[in-house]
Amino acid sequence: MLKKVKEEHRTHQHSDLTKNTEYKKLLSIETLKNLKIAYIPYNELLKEGFMAGVGWAFGVTVGFVIISTVLVFTLKALGGLPLIGSWIASIVNETQAQLLKRTPFISQ
Repeated sequence: MLKKVKEEHRTHQHSDLTKNTEYKKLLSIETLKNLKIAYIPYNELLKEGFMAGVGWAFGVTVGFVIISTVLVFTLKALGGLPLIGSWIASIVNETQAQLLKRTPFISQ
């Protein structure tokens, strides 16, 4: 029984070694360069990543400007929202009152 286990272990180990060498041949840098898969020089990767980030930031900024402009024009056309305007005005007045209480040396 022990001999059989040892033989199976040897054949299994030998097959793993041949598989490893086959994988190493398949995944060598030269093979990947020839296939043009998964080989990008670091400077190109850095440039592409940077440009993608700049493009994303520009897109987000332009999108925010467009959406906020449409929202402002829509609110102007509707006459504004009186509830929100009065609520924000009360917050501003309360903030100014608290600032005057904490720093009384500021002239009004």
